[in-house]
Amino acid sequence: MNKEIKLGTKEYLDVAQQTLDKSIRLIAKSIDKGLADTNDDIAMSFSLMTGPILDTSHSLLVLSSMGKMRDCYSLSRIVFDHVLNLGYFGAKGEETVKKALQHYHQKAFRDLDRKIEIKDLAFGIGLKDIDKAPISDKLKEALNYFTSKKGFEIRSWTGDNVFKKVEIIRDYYGKEIGMMLVINLFFIYRHSSEIMHGTLFGSLFARGMTKPESEQPNDEKELKKFHRTRISFILICSILLNYVTLYIINRHYPRQKEMEELAELIKDFRITMYE
Repeated sequence: MNKEIKLGTKEYLDVAQQTLDKSIRLIAKSIDKGLADTNDDIAMSFSLMTGPILDTSHSLLVLSSMGKMRDCYSLSRIVFDHVLNLGYFGAKGEETVKKALQHYHQKAFRDLDRKIEIKDLAFGIGLKDIDKAPISDKLKEALNYFTSKKGFEIRSWTGDNVFKKVEIIRDYYGKEIGMMLVINLFFIYRHSSEIMHGTLFGSLFARGMTKPESEQPNDEKELKKFHRTRISFILICSILLNYVTLYIINRHYPRQKEMEELAELIKDFRITMYE
């Protein structure tokens, strides 16, 4: 039995970083096996989601090594949202991917003529006479679908909130996958939102000031330990998200060898940390 590595130590953080790095490499190797070349909408959506998941996970490794807790929370939210959408596409099927493509199509068109006006403040850019330009029936359908009765752009492409998405993914892929998303929702989503939106709570949380007074950091050494602990949680959550990513891909486009390797990697990580 291995000696337990204490949470909040540099040793713990190092092992979490190494495990995340290995999981990134495993998934990268897996999707190199022609996922983007598979001729269907689900494979296309998986490929478009997995690239950013791996890219941002790598950025997370860089910032975690620098002790940038606030930025790690922001990046982990990006990873979570991409994994959530990947699972949502897989569970809901090609019609939902087509809906997402409609959303992309009309939004790209709207970007060609866009303006912001707030009282006497206005800024915008647009192509001359774009409103007179002929558009395809496909684009017209997309614009109609994502325009409200009052003529405003409908910004949500799904109509389902984050809790509903997790529920749908859990029902399709099983309780284990659903639980991994719930863990991320619990540890990441709330605090990343506060940090990204620049709230006072988010700023105080990053200083450990939202903990009970007796547990708040008293000096820079204790604050550094608090940051290491929170970054370790973020890395653990990101490792779980990588597992969810490959699990979902494997269910639709088998990559059993890599799936087994990733499962073994996470098992070794758990043994190192907790036994």
